[in-house]
Amino acid sequence: MSGTRSRRQSTRGVATASPTTAVAGCSSAHWRQAYVASDTGDTSGVQSTSLGLPDESRFTTSLAMSEDQPLLAVGSGSHETNMFFVQSLDDQLDVKASFASKFPIYALALHGNLLLAGTDRSTSVLYRVDRARLLGYSEADAGSEDGPLVRCVGTFKSKAARSVDVAAPGSHAPTRRVSCVDFAGDAFLACVGGVVSVWDAARSQQQQPQPLRVERVSAQPLTRAVWSPHGGATLVAASGVDGGAAIVDLRRRGRAVAWRAATAAGANDAAWSPLVPHWLATAGEDGAVRVWDLRYATTTPAMTVRHATSAGVPRRVAWSPTHVDLISVGTSDRAWRLHSLRDTLSPVVADCRAADDVGAVVSACAKGSTFYTLSACGDLFAHRLTPQALSLAAVHRYGDSGDSVLSRAESAVYARDIRGAADAVLSQPLSSDAATTRALCDLFAAKPRLAAAAAEWTLPTTLPRASLTDSAATAADSESTDAAARRAMAGDLQRLGYGLPPDFPLDATAARHPAVLQALERLNTASLRSALDDLVAQSEGSEDAGSGSSPPWKAAADRAQQIVQCVTADPTLLDARLLRAVVKLVLPNDCIAGLTLGLGICQAYLAHQRRGPASAVSCGDLDGLVHVLLFPTVFDADSANDSAMAAGTTTRAVGAPDAHAVRERIRECLDACPDVVFEMVRLEISIQDAVLKGGEQAHVAEAIVQTMKEHAQTVATLLDSRQPQLPPVQIHALYPTTTTISASAVRLYLNSLVPMRAYDEYLVNSQWWRVAPLSHASTGEGRVVGSDMGWPSSYPLARMINRQTATLVVPRFARQLDVVRAAVAKEPLSLEPRLYRDTLLKIARINILMRCDQALTFTIPPPSSQSADGTVAGPKSVTTSISESLLVDAFDEIGNAFLMLLEALARHASHRDAHKRAAAEALPLHESLAKLVEHQSVSITAGRKPHVASVTKYLRKLEHYANA
Repeated sequence: MSGTRSRRQSTRGVATASPTTAVAGCSSAHWRQAYVASDTGDTSGVQSTSLGLPDESRFTTSLAMSEDQPLLAVGSGSHETNMFFVQSLDDQLDVKASFASKFPIYALALHGNLLLAGTDRSTSVLYRVDRARLLGYSEADAGSEDGPLVRCVGTFKSKAARSVDVAAPGSHAPTRRVSCVDFAGDAFLACVGGVVSVWDAARSQQQQPQPLRVERVSAQPLTRAVWSPHGGATLVAASGVDGGAAIVDLRRRGRAVAWRAATAAGANDAAWSPLVPHWLATAGEDGAVRVWDLRYATTTPAMTVRHATSAGVPRRVAWSPTHVDLISVGTSDRAWRLHSLRDTLSPVVADCRAADDVGAVVSACAKGSTFYTLSACGDLFAHRLTPQALSLAAVHRYGDSGDSVLSRAESAVYARDIRGAADAVLSQPLSSDAATTRALCDLFAAKPRLAAAAAEWTLPTTLPRASLTDSAATAADSESTDAAARRAMAGDLQRLGYGLPPDFPLDATAARHPAVLQALERLNTASLRSALDDLVAQSEGSEDAGSGSSPPWKAAADRAQQIVQCVTADPTLLDARLLRAVVKLVLPNDCIAGLTLGLGICQAYLAHQRRGPASAVSCGDLDGLVHVLLFPTVFDADSANDSAMAAGTTTRAVGAPDAHAVRERIRECLDACPDVVFEMVRLEISIQDAVLKGGEQAHVAEAIVQTMKEHAQTVATLLDSRQPQLPPVQIHALYPTTTTISASAVRLYLNSLVPMRAYDEYLVNSQWWRVAPLSHASTGEGRVVGSDMGWPSSYPLARMINRQTATLVVPRFARQLDVVRAAVAKEPLSLEPRLYRDTLLKIARINILMRCDQALTFTIPPPSSQSADGTVAGPKSVTTSISESLLVDAFDEIGNAFLMLLEALARHASHRDAHKRAAAEALPLHESLAKLVEHQSVSITAGRKPHVASVTKYLRKLEHYANA
């Protein structure tokens, strides 16, 4: 490594200027004008660092920048030391190594550890660079620990140009100099004269690699050819000395030039916008930088930037990689300037003039907020923009008052000081001003990466033609196209130039800075709250609100995940009334989606409440939401949808009379056992899902019954884990109908038991709607939560259940008992053991699990009817019952008959395994009865003890056969 280094750091400022008149032919656009800046002195704004390269010939030609490392490569036209590697760290530039290539270098490109150099012999040389060793890292590239830092791995020769001594009149002399090279992944291009050749770097080991594609773009030499950074190795932009700019689409067969524009002066450079794939900038010999919109076949640019007081010609242009509206220009008068494309009072954001002995800028590139320029005399500059320079050039869409939160946030975002913008957002409550909240949400809105050609935009199908040869109609069409291009670019600047640029790594920034994450959460919540308010108001305004777009309920359902995340982060940001209104909006249209959203909200509240007394929310605040989720509850009055609910429909009307009283009872349950109440919502989802899936009635009924039993077991576990000081609740895990307050779930469960002939399950579960009220006022435990002095027998659901029990279930069960008892009396050995076991278990469950003797006695008045003369006739009441003595006698008769059957099986002389067969028939009944007695040993009532004793005595008789 050799060479000397000198550093000069200066602070240069925001040059104030006033724009000149619009470019000729562009009077239709106010904003499209030639920006003029005065040649002002030094003020703060840009920090420049210079490095004098050790190039004795003072003939530097090219500059290349690494995408992922702080490494720059500089080429020289010298025949001696002509390749330099520079490390750039903050404001320091250091020459790390210098080498002598075999031929002078006129173009450079870096991609990973590959360096491509263009020479004056129509040859491009590919080098492999050990960047880790070059930059002094501890780990070198694999396989190159002992090799050279820079190693030649291939040469690629273009045969498209021939050198001649005398050129034809009006044309430039052909040359074999490779004027530019560029990478696109493993593919690269090399330009010689007016021809662009495309190569594959993977073929570097071949002795004479052939190009993949050769395209003659122009008859005159090209000054620049560069890949589009948006579409892979497909689009190439080229500029030439003839003033033309062209787009080459390598996906085309044959003639690949897909877009072309011509100007009177030559074009020195072309550069794609790194953020907007359809913008292309060219640097003209007439002192103008032109910006083209490639979506239009125009004869004039969409924008022209010019510095009228400068005598220099733009040599190189470089877009800002962080700002859509900033573009830098390096000129022939030793100056570098950063221009804004917007119509502002400061079109020049920053500028820097080099020393008098420095020649023209021959190369320019940018990374982040740092711009690099290389002069022809060997001076390398790094121009780093300060936040102050960018803040002064910020876009203020909603006013530029520096004292307002919005103005400070706008300035910070434009300077890409996201942390400072977040501090401005957190400095005041967002709810104080809805307009400011919406503006801040627009400011921080993430913009996706814009797609390349053939995705969201396409190149025009026809090329523009010179207006001098066009007819009047064609000229008018061309002028209309030019105006459309200008309007399109103005719209893009308005949309993309405000706030964050496309594909900005906002999530990564938030991950590094907690304040940014907190500010984004607040903005997202504020935006969500505003959107939800609008959706609720829209749905309440008119029935056809939102026509032509997504209906309000669908838009609310699409935001379900965002709502749950917001409540999980901070439940105080969305009040419970708004959450209830949103769920109420979704439920009638998509039952499962509404229930799932409500369950997510409930779980978020429960998680916050469990954090302790410091929690700002309580699950009791969700009484209205739970009422909506489980409507109609067992507390609600009868509604017009009772029949629909009994039929299992999933379209649910939300609303109930006397809602305040109902929610008081729900709040009691939420205060005592919120996890159990929220488990009821999960049960509602499972049951509705089973109904929606459909299928055979028997399968649906089995699924509902199984779901209800699993829910009862879960509730039993949750109740066992409750704190002992909490008040008791009227929930019994052995009776699934008491484990939910959803009338819909209770009805579907009871209705599913009927086709399964599980009459015992039906009767013991429905007794809670028939038993006499029990008073807890005199007990030391105080009021039982949810009992309402006899919960829930005093609620309207009891009428429907009592009528169905009296008219359907009790008669069917009585008929089953009569059939079995008649068969036992006639021929006890004729019944299958399965029928014995089923009937005995049903009777035992009813005898033990019934809480009072009157539970199976019903007096049901039939509906009133109207006679022919118009009077209302009152028919007599109907009484049905199954007496306790009948059940006791039936158990004894059928039980003894089953013992006789087992004895007969055990003594069957012709069967060798007779005892085993008898045991196989007796064991299932023995296990079921033993489990029933065991579960009731603690909570048994005094009236049920004789029945338990009877079953226990029968179990001892059954053990003789079950254990054989």
